[in-house]
Amino acid sequence: MFSMLQRSQVASLVSRGKRTKSKDVVNPATQRIITQLSVLSAARKQPRLLKLCKEDYIKHLVISKAWSLLNKQKQTSQREMLQKQYDSIYKANEDLKKVNKFLFEEANKREQSKRFSLEMRVPTEYPPNKVWYYDYDPNASKNKK
Repeated sequence: MFSMLQRSQVASLVSRGKRTKSKDVVNPATQRIITQLSVLSAARKQPRLLKLCKEDYIKHLVISKAWSLLNKQKQTSQREMLQKQYDSIYKANEDLKKVNKFLFEEANKREQSKRFSLEMRVPTEYPPNKVWYYDYDPNASKNKK
């Protein structure tokens, strides 16, 4: 078979190295169509189905369903916790508005030059190692600049 083919054709058939650009130049319109068709053919990009016996397939489905239920429960509990936090913040704001209008406005006043307050700590799920800074001075950071 290889005796009939030219040497360059054999090299292109046997070579399994890095892909190189073809020497044939394709116009941009054709290349765009090829790209769109390759994006649409998602069947090649999907993972292959597992070849399992019926019993193993049922086990696989049960485990998958249990995993998705666990994730759903985690998401709903986190969503409920965040909703409770939001409700308590809203209630505290409303109480502050009723008690002292000036304090409410000062607490919710936005600083014109800053988008994000530097004194605010980034919210995390765990408490900080150092809970309270007893010698904190907000003017000290302004004096450094």
